[in-house]
Amino acid sequence: MGMDSDTLFFAAGICATALALTMLSVWLQNRMDRFLIGWMLGMMLLGGGVVIYSTIPLHIESITAFGFLLQTAGFVAVYIAARLFVGKPVQWRPTIMLATGLSLPIVILIATGLNGVGIAVYNLVAAALIVMTARLYWNARREAPVSIVAITILYLLTAVSFLLCGFVLLHAHSWTLEARPDNWAENLNAIMAIAGITGIGALSIGLNQSRVARRHRIEARTDPLTGILNRRALLDSLALDKLQPTDAVIVFDLDSFKSINDRYGHHTGDRILCQFALELRNNLRQADLAARMGGEEFVMVIRQASVPASISMAERIRSSFKAQPVQTGAGPVICTASAGIAITLASDEGFESVFLRADAALYRAKNNGRDRVMTELQVVA
Repeated sequence: MGMDSDTLFFAAGICATALALTMLSVWLQNRMDRFLIGWMLGMMLLGGGVVIYSTIPLHIESITAFGFLLQTAGFVAVYIAARLFVGKPVQWRPTIMLATGLSLPIVILIATGLNGVGIAVYNLVAAALIVMTARLYWNARREAPVSIVAITILYLLTAVSFLLCGFVLLHAHSWTLEARPDNWAENLNAIMAIAGITGIGALSIGLNQSRVARRHRIEARTDPLTGILNRRALLDSLALDKLQPTDAVIVFDLDSFKSINDRYGHHTGDRILCQFALELRNNLRQADLAARMGGEEFVMVIRQASVPASISMAERIRSSFKAQPVQTGAGPVICTASAGIAITLASDEGFESVFLRADAALYRAKNNGRDRVMTELQVVA
């Protein structure tokens, strides 16, 4: 069998189907990545449609039309997958209407004998969908510039090959075809389809694996309940960027938290912990750190902070947290927090020594009535 356009398109269809199976296997290991499902469906639809186009004679209009319906739906699915990949919402009703509106003219033209016009329209529609997909990736290139720019280029080159196929048919006034088009544009399109499917597929899988690895790194550093740093991540960060003189360490502890858990349940307790973590995040500056050390104990590291500034921040967090009761079926639950503050000295050997002084100040705040902030030297009501 020679390497004519039919052979190339058949190879492209098999390549798309193989990539769909690869995407399925990757998704089964990372089911959070829904864009893989869109890509898998898109490749299956495109692969099936291309195989039909390359093997079924054009005069069997119903099957030919069905093949192009599959291909158009495949490009829509790939576009949806791109939206999911870059984090954009998918509005399903308009998307279904778009897919229907694009497919119907192609199917009707081919089914009624104007297959040349139908195929030309298909090529133009495919080019438009591919350009729309490329634009989504281009706008998200900051995530992985080299890979995403390469994906964008492959999409655009593929779109150009579809445009050329459509223009060649229209320029030749090929309104009705007895056989599949066989010209330089079709051959170029088939080659670009194979290159685009393999290249974009490989790059997409690579990007997904990078995301998975990055997600695992974040999960290892993040408290799963509150979303702020965990103890290990805080210590790792301070190992890289050590405390400097005048950096403040504030240790917070939620007052009577065990009794709240016992009375209202752990679900309410979890909501309270999340609310307090949100207060910490809302008061962080760019270089500051906040972490949950365990249970109901939290730590903030405030860079280059005076004693009054540290007291002001701790008081702001304490009073704001107290002023936002958690609503439950048994009524509002008000929880308070106590805090201890220590300022890093030149003589401190590291975080642990500053933390111990702040922790001692916290316990003095607890012993002096709770719901208050205490420094190493004084109590602030």
